[in-house]
Amino acid sequence: MKAVAAYKKPILFAMGFLLLILSSVGYSQPQPQPQRIASLNICIDQLLWELVPHERLVSISYLTANPMWSPIATQVNGIPLNHGLAEEIVPLTPDVIFAGEFDAPDAIALLERLGHPVTRLPLPRKLEDINTQILQLGELVGATEKALSMTQRNSAQVAELQAAQKPEQPLTAFWYSSNGVVIGDGTLEHELMLLAGLRNLAAERGMIGFNQLDLELLLNAKPQILIIEESSAEAFSLAREYLAHPALANAGFKIVRLPAGLSGCAASVLGDVAIALKQELAK
Repeated sequence: MKAVAAYKKPILFAMGFLLLILSSVGYSQPQPQPQRIASLNICIDQLLWELVPHERLVSISYLTANPMWSPIATQVNGIPLNHGLAEEIVPLTPDVIFAGEFDAPDAIALLERLGHPVTRLPLPRKLEDINTQILQLGELVGATEKALSMTQRNSAQVAELQAAQKPEQPLTAFWYSSNGVVIGDGTLEHELMLLAGLRNLAAERGMIGFNQLDLELLLNAKPQILIIEESSAEAFSLAREYLAHPALANAGFKIVRLPAGLSGCAASVLGDVAIALKQELAK
């Protein structure tokens, strides 16, 4: 309950943090624009798709062309795909290569030995990290203004979620995923739940990150709301059977379905998820 109360104050993500970033960007020196950009990461691909002309992308992750994982899959036809292998990247002579925090360590080590430095972007662990990542990438590719626009939009949409009218007593909820996984403290999902005025039952049980929870225990907790991302509900695997279980359908709690992609690329869908959560909770 203390965590919920803390979020009634203006959030750093939406106000002071953004002002700090805006001022720091304003004092930075202009960076040369790399004309040939390669990326090994599906999330970075999606941000680059919004930030730079597409002809500057000489290679993107093969996952970005898969509609099961990527919202821009149908738009990237013709762009060379890579599977995180150095031999796929070197012949393309990119000016810059981007990777995520945990991507292809062997390939990255080889690329660097061959004189192709790779810029790693850290995985966002808090809401404020998302705007930091977007602004960092925007500055590196010479698209600062577009990056600022994206962060302002994100901040405004998250602020809308925070400002939405909430019940006097916070509703209890699980953020539920395939294979019976619930999402606890220390996650972007947990922060969004607090901003929405919800009690995260997983966090209240001491869970951090992603944890498997038996269906019986979930039902015994009697959550008032079950939050499900559409990507989880539509995954082509046996994992979806957890979400289709009759016990869940007949449990009597409200099911809130959100757009896919937060767990895969929070930076590109944060605003859409925040607005969808606000709208679904208002129904």
